[in-house]
Amino acid sequence: MLTTSSFAFAGTFGTDLNNNMLPATGGMGGASVARTVEPAAAVFGNPATLTEYNKGTSFTFGATFFDPTLEADHSGGVRDIPGSEAIIPAWKGSSNADKYLVPTVAITHAFTPKLVAGLGLTAQSGVGSDFRGVQGSQNPTGELLVFNANVGLGFQVTDNLSLGAMATIGNGYFQASLSQDTGSAHGFGIRGTVGAKYDIGATSLGAYYRSELNIQYDEYISRGDGTFWDDDVAQPQEFAIGIANNSLMGGNLQINADVIHKAWSDANFYEDFYRDQTVFALGAQLSTGKAQWRIGYSHARDPIKRNLPLGQDIGIGGNSPIGCADCGGQLPVTAGVVEYFQATNAAAIWEDTITAGFGYQLTPEIKVDIHAAYTLDESQQIGNTKVDIDAWQAGAGLTWHFE
Repeated sequence: MLTTSSFAFAGTFGTDLNNNMLPATGGMGGASVARTVEPAAAVFGNPATLTEYNKGTSFTFGATFFDPTLEADHSGGVRDIPGSEAIIPAWKGSSNADKYLVPTVAITHAFTPKLVAGLGLTAQSGVGSDFRGVQGSQNPTGELLVFNANVGLGFQVTDNLSLGAMATIGNGYFQASLSQDTGSAHGFGIRGTVGAKYDIGATSLGAYYRSELNIQYDEYISRGDGTFWDDDVAQPQEFAIGIANNSLMGGNLQINADVIHKAWSDANFYEDFYRDQTVFALGAQLSTGKAQWRIGYSHARDPIKRNLPLGQDIGIGGNSPIGCADCGGQLPVTAGVVEYFQATNAAAIWEDTITAGFGYQLTPEIKVDIHAAYTLDESQQIGNTKVDIDAWQAGAGLTWHFE
């Protein structure tokens, strides 16, 4: 009854994917800001790296299978609403959220050796959890999915410096399930990315800035009086820097390291329960003939905002109440209610992910990449709810290159 959506994504940063589920880059912890190992990483990451694909046309088609495990143990009620134990009693159960398949479609084309275009489609944020059928839970289920269509250009300004820009159209789907009438809402938004890359011998430096992706979802939560909430939900602006080097083992070992800052505290909707997040990603690729072997690791600081002012309404939904048939019609969105939301929004507590991958050049034109990742078990107590979560993913893709 009290819960809105609960997102669950392996190896994500908050609810964002970045490049963690691409066929090859997924095996390197998503590290790809300064130098990439596949064209799709340039299309969905730093657009300045498009200039790495300055000959012919490439086409990538792939998908990643994702399987989360989410368990919640709620002791009853919320901390700042007396008697709320009668509305939400103690319960314990596992999410029944379906497994997900995340697509990757990306194309690059070199107009000249210095000007490269990129476009693609993938899922960049989301997923969900489902506690329907868990006795006492009031059957919460929710889902957020954001698909991005990207188009951009990379231009090599000098022998060392490349610049790039990317435009994104986001198509979002959002459902927050409560006890009153609710529904799935969807909408569109736009964002932009600008990036730079500088090569110094075997070392590359990269950086990009990505603006917010703001999508309005109309009439998706009932207030309990016949009217509904509207909400703007903004995937946050982010700043990223990276370094890559391939001087070791005769130039066959490439090492990437990225730092990404996500400004959740300035993003609509998230600002009431997320704090800013810093992400570290490290990846390595060893090339042996036609094969590439990859490993990676990422650490994403837990974005859950602590020490909310108990007893006060929080700004979600413009301080509108939630429809509540079991508590007199309406329920205020207090800090305790938001804690309950934070706990079921369990993806946010995931911090550490380890990855591995393999690539092979099947023919001069066709390359296959596979990867797997495991998000380490995490357990936290948030308000009156203890959450335990882990997940694994596996993906594959083919890249065709035509001169």
